[in-house]
Amino acid sequence: APVCLKKELDTVLALQADLDVSDRALQTTRAMLEKESASDNTLEALQSLERGHSQLMDKVEALYSSLNVHDRFPELQGVNLDFFCTLLMIWDLKINV
Repeated sequence: APVCLKKELDTVLALQADLDVSDRALQTTRAMLEKESASDNTLEALQSLERGHSQLMDKVEALYSSLNVHDRFPELQGVNLDFFCTLLMIWDLKINV
């Protein structure tokens, strides 16, 4: 089960990382456009992108929740996601040794 869970979790984390990059790009774009007094159409387009990004973030979070990590491993309830990923990586390394 941990191998399958690790693959699923890696996929979700990759999506999260991509969304983090796009979030920074949107923030940078907003800052630039606000300095340059962008047109209403441009700001509306940016707002639409931000809404879409927010919806994607919600869906990635729902995808993570659907992995049922805490149902499969109740002892990990309340454990930080990064720490959990580290545990899986260590487990994977131990298996390969």
